[in-house]
Amino acid sequence: MRLLSLFVAVLPLPALAEEILLSGPPIWETAPLIALAEDQPLEGVTFRFRPWASPEDLRKQVIADTPLMAVAPSPTAAIFDVTGMELQVMSATITEGSLSIVGRGGELTDLADLHGASLALPFKGYLPDLMMRRIAPPGPETWQPHYTGSLIAGMQLLLAERGVDAALLAEPMATLALEQDRDLTRRADFCTLWRDATALADCPPAGVVIVNPAFADRPEIRAAYHAAFAKLAADPASAADLLATHFPGMVQAGAGFARIAAIDLPMPEKADVLIDFYATILEIEPDAVGGRLPDRDFYGR
Repeated sequence: MRLLSLFVAVLPLPALAEEILLSGPPIWETAPLIALAEDQPLEGVTFRFRPWASPEDLRKQVIADTPLMAVAPSPTAAIFDVTGMELQVMSATITEGSLSIVGRGGELTDLADLHGASLALPFKGYLPDLMMRRIAPPGPETWQPHYTGSLIAGMQLLLAERGVDAALLAEPMATLALEQDRDLTRRADFCTLWRDATALADCPPAGVVIVNPAFADRPEIRAAYHAAFAKLAADPASAADLLATHFPGMVQAGAGFARIAAIDLPMPEKADVLIDFYATILEIEPDAVGGRLPDRDFYGR
């Protein structure tokens, strides 16, 4: 028995699996991370998903000792960086077709076609508001902002025909609104308006995947993420089922997500797309990105 115990004791122990925390909000961009947690594609790496509930919750995850990959709004990541937090952007995401102006009336080729009508937006000074202001300043001859204080309230006000003429809606809310009221139309695709106004070739990369200093930047981890992204991009509606495992309200998102064309922007190769976007937001509202552009190391090496 002693010989057996000694034999077992000298056997090599199996390597402990590295655990990586994955986190994100209930948006399409989070689905590739949930796919990693569902599939566990790498031997020796355990992916665990936990949603973040607020920017402060995300901040705490970034500064913790646990290796982290998380989806963050692009401006939030920039603010974290310029205020001294250590992080890097591993990838950014463009979701073509995810934002639409929905209302009653014909197609809009310019925001001036709204003729000063009210447009529902969730929050003043946040990314949707800033992007709309870059397309065209609000005014009596263009559009008037109506801040609802809620991501879903714009859709609710449209359906109830109370106080707003149109709303900037993200998927799946835009498609759900159109399904519930056949008099509503998709009056404009946000990306089309953005390109016409800014002359930028790319739609805004509003979401980024960030990693913290505890994250071991290994090529196989990046490759696993990009593979998960590519699989979902080929069938964007399937993101709804993945998201619903952590966000039950997303179970009906498939029809809206089906119209999304998702584009993966690995860093640092595609850093210029994100830099150009940050520069555009910096011109509108410097505080929205922390008052300056992040340093080059922010975009990886």
